[in-house]
Amino acid sequence: MCFNIFKKEKRYPEKAKYKKGDYVNFRLRKELHFGYIYDAFLDENENVVYTIQLAGQCPTFIEKYKEEDIIGLKNR
Repeated sequence: MCFNIFKKEKRYPEKAKYKKGDYVNFRLRKELHFGYIYDAFLDENENVVYTIQLAGQCPTFIEKYKEEDIIGLKNR
């Protein structure tokens, strides 16, 4: 018998305030930065947390950044 094992597909949370591709302002090490929303998911407490991409050519990813800690959208 052959059993197919499928991995559960990660979906973007519907209750997320910021969408993939938004530029947002946030604080990192007491300094104001802006970054790009790369991904979002729900943590164990059902809160929305984001992965934020910082910089462009050689990016840094900030993982598990809480939604309530993001200051707001950056004007383009």
